[in-house]
Amino acid sequence: MLFKEQKKCYLVLSSSFEITKNWLLNSGIFTSEPSNPNFGGVHSFYDEKNKKFAFLYPEITGYYASTMRFLYENEKNEKYLNFAKASCDWLIDLYEKFGGIIQGISPEGITKKYVYSFDTAICSKGLLDCYIISKDNKFLEYAQKLNNWILTNTLENDGSIKPVKNLETNQFEIDDKVWYKKSGCLHIKLTIPLLQLYKITNDETSLNAAKKIANSIINFQQSDGSILLHQNNKVVNLHTMLYALEGLIHAYNVTRDENYLNCCKKAVNWCENQIQSDGSIDLWFNSRYHSKSSYPIAQLIRLKILLAKLEQKNLDQITKKLQLFLLTLQAQNTDKSINGGFYEEFGKTIFGWKKNLKVNSWASMFSLQALFWFENFSEINFEKEVELLY
Repeated sequence: MLFKEQKKCYLVLSSSFEITKNWLLNSGIFTSEPSNPNFGGVHSFYDEKNKKFAFLYPEITGYYASTMRFLYENEKNEKYLNFAKASCDWLIDLYEKFGGIIQGISPEGITKKYVYSFDTAICSKGLLDCYIISKDNKFLEYAQKLNNWILTNTLENDGSIKPVKNLETNQFEIDDKVWYKKSGCLHIKLTIPLLQLYKITNDETSLNAAKKIANSIINFQQSDGSILLHQNNKVVNLHTMLYALEGLIHAYNVTRDENYLNCCKKAVNWCENQIQSDGSIDLWFNSRYHSKSSYPIAQLIRLKILLAKLEQKNLDQITKKLQLFLLTLQAQNTDKSINGGFYEEFGKTIFGWKKNLKVNSWASMFSLQALFWFENFSEINFEKEVELLY
């Protein structure tokens, strides 16, 4: 009976992976028409209620290029390579036009002229991933430019990162009212492209900077394993906490410093203790916000799978429980703009939990990888997959 249940679950998950992939490739979230001036750009989400795609999001376009490398490494389909190159060419055009990776372009064509350090790093990784599968030095060159901008302009002596530059004033800014306009634990993920560049070029400057950023975890991690969103503030955000862990697992993979691995294990244990009966975890702790989001659940599944492979353990029941909750946020609809993508979250209202009808691009990309690793757990290995974690 157990075997039959597992087999049935596998078939359902396999279908879920395929329709997620189809949504990412064919829904319109990726601008696939070569005659479009924004060919290669990726929208942040599809608004099911208003039936339209939201703004073009450079950070998420960087994730898309990395997602295409992930698919290409497993299937060797040239379509994925071409899509990755289109996304990276679009990012390069933005960089040349504005002098940095801007925040986004609205459907009306209005640009948001802020350059975020985090977004820049994610785009750098996308460029590096595209370079690895295309061998085109152009993508390596621009990834180096983005990484050099981070090192030269944003990295502080304590490993913290200046969060955002206003291109109108040419000044870095901090806004205490906006969580992503402050230096925080999320910036530990900036280690990833720096370490990736180090592995390609043997540039010690990138390695040393990455270790400095990774070591800043001591300013955020609490004794119970949780990781604060910002220093000197009790708010924990699951999404940004997992960003930090993604940076640390990469740092461990390159340096084999057990401190990074122990921080990850301690934090994942804290996350497991927050799991509710339905497999969900709140996005916010010690905050007035209340939601249960798909993308951090997908992030946590990926990390748990990587740790299990590293420690040569089996897939545990907690991971399976998380996976079942994640699938409750996968869209099923005859509309190709919706079907197979992942809704952003359940938000808490006075009437209970209500699904937010935004089919989210990065949630779908994180979930795609989580689904694949879950289904193919016995075949994957830590060393290969951690390099593909985006």
